[in-house]
Order: sequence, then structure tokens, then C-alpha cells
Amino acid sequence: MKSEPTAPLIPISEWLSPECCELPTSLRPWLLERGSMTQRLRRYNRHFSVEWLGNAPVQLSPDEQRWVASPEPTGYCRTVTLHGDAGPVVLGWTLFSHAALHGCGLAELGHQPLGERVFDGEPVRRDQLQLARFALATGASGEVIQLWGRRSRLFLGQWPLLVHELFLPSLIINKELE
Repeated sequence: MKSEPTAPLIPISEWLSPECCELPTSLRPWLLERGSMTQRLRRYNRHFSVEWLGNAPVQLSPDEQRWVASPEPTGYCRTVTLHGDAGPVVLGWTLFSHAALHGCGLAELGHQPLGERVFDGEPVRRDQLQLARFALATGASGEVIQLWGRRSRLFLGQWPLLVHELFLPSLIINKELE
């Protein structure tokens, strides 16, 4: 298994630093959020839930292997869909080393949001924020939509996690203006 979600995503751009991207105004605060995406989604949605799609072994690219401090080219991927008032709003996948699976409790996380674990208590370290655009083929009609995603490295204790978030069309970004 590769270290990308199973949805038919086609990269339109490489992962770039935010300064190198022309961001849509409406998505800018979401893409540049420094805090917990879980908390942000809860703030703007009456109903919030996590659909845990599982933890699976994956082949890590050399960059991913370095970012998650994995001594071997295999790691794990936790995949979730975050749901808000309008349905699925974020597709998330997190890469981590085999040692982190049990070392920081990711194996037992299940439907609990990763953000609750990472942002609960001790100060959070986040670095390497990068953004990219993707094309996603939807349904049998083959319609293609463009989506923005972000990835950053978060630390859960000593364990580095490479967190990816893909913002789906049902994310109602104007909630901040209400």
C-alpha cells in the first residue's frame, strides 16, 4: 500500500510552503490554521464526528521516512474522514513509524480525533507546513473537482507524525462570516 489515501487523487501541484501559494481567500484561515483542526471544525459545526477508516502498513517515500523518523521504509497510515453539519468535510491521513503505533497510543485511538490527543495538555510542536492542490474524480460521471490540502509534522510527545488534511467541497467555509 502507498502512503496516500485510496481516493483517486491526482496532484496538481507539489507540496509547497504557504508563501509560494496563491491561496483562495475563503480557505486561507483553514489552510494556515496553527491550532487543532478538530477544535476549529467543532467551533463552526453543531455536529462533528470522526469516521475512522483504519490503520494500515504503508511504504514511505524517503522524505516521509525522514519526517516521521522511521528507521525502515515501511510505516503506518491512519486514515479518517471528519464530518461536520454538511457531511464529510476533511479527508485526513497521518503517517507515522511502526514504533509510534504503540509508543504514543495511536493503535488505540480509533474514532477519537487525533487533534484531541495531540492538542490535549502539553504545548504542541508543529513544523513543516506545506500546501498542495489536487484533482479528485467524483462519481461515475468522472467529473473532476479541485481541492486544497495541507500537511504538517506534529509531535505527539517524542513521536513525529506527518498529518495530511484534504479539504472537501462540503466544508462550509463561510461559517466564519456568520
